[in-house]
Amino acid sequence: MNILKSIVKKTISADIVQLIVKKIIREDQWLFLTWYRNNFGFLAAIRGYLYLLLNNGIGLVPNILYRGDVFLRPGTIDQDVYNNVFISKEHDIDFINPRIIIDAGAHIGLVSVFFANKYPAATIIAIEPEPSNFKMLLMNTASYTNIKPIQAGLWNRKTHLFIQDSDVKSWGFRVSESPSGIGIPALGVEDIMSDFGVKEIDVLKIDIEGSELEVLNHHNSWIDAVKNLIIELHDRFRPGCSEALDKALIGHYYDRSKRGENIVIANIRRAPT
Repeated sequence: MNILKSIVKKTISADIVQLIVKKIIREDQWLFLTWYRNNFGFLAAIRGYLYLLLNNGIGLVPNILYRGDVFLRPGTIDQDVYNNVFISKEHDIDFINPRIIIDAGAHIGLVSVFFANKYPAATIIAIEPEPSNFKMLLMNTASYTNIKPIQAGLWNRKTHLFIQDSDVKSWGFRVSESPSGIGIPALGVEDIMSDFGVKEIDVLKIDIEGSELEVLNHHNSWIDAVKNLIIELHDRFRPGCSEALDKALIGHYYDRSKRGENIVIANIRRAPT
C-alpha cells in the first residue's frame, strides 16, 4: 500500500512539474521540446532547448541519417518535414549516379541536404521563393558546396511572382504571376538548365503547391531532358494537376510508384515512334 501511495505521489508530482513548466515555456517551444524528446531522448531535448534560447528561437536538430545537424523553427511544420525526410525517408529512392538534381519547392532545404549526402557527386539546385523559408534554406545548406540555392519560384517561364497566402503554414505558400512585373523572380525548367549549362536532369523534384499546373502545361521544352521526376500533385488547390502530368508523359515509357505524398516517375524515356 505504501509503495502504491509513493508511486501515485511521484506521478502527481511529475504532472504538477509538467504543468508548471508548460506555463513557463512558450507553446511553440513546448511542442518542439516534446517532439525533440520523443525522437532523440530527454537529455538531447534539454540541450536542444538551451540552444533554442541562445539562438533567437532557432532549433538545432541532429541529422539522424548522415552527419551534422539541421536548423528548424520550433513548433512549426518544419518538424513534420524533418519527419518525412529523415525518419520516414520518403525521398530515399535509389537513382543511378545522378549528377544534376533540381529541388523545386525546397522549403528549408531538408530534401536538398538529404540528396547532397546520399549523392555527394551530384549538384543539387535548390529553388525556394518564400523569404523566411529561403533564409532557413541558406542556413541548412551553408556547409554543402554541392547545393546551389536560388530564391525563385518554378514557373513556365522567366517572370515575377507574388505570394498569395502569406498566413499559411510555411510549406503551403502558393504563388501567382505578378501583373506588375515586380516580385519574386520565377524561372522555367529550361531557364534553369540554360543558367547552369545542363542538358539532362537526373532528378527533378517538384513540390510547389499547385504551380506544377503551369510547369506541366508547358512541358515540351524540358520533359525529354528529365530522367526521373518526384512530384507532389495539388489538385485540391488547382484542379487539373494530375491530368497535366498524364499529358506531359504521353509518348514516354516510365515506371510509376508512390512514396508518401509524392508520385515517383522513374526511368523516363521517349517511346519509339
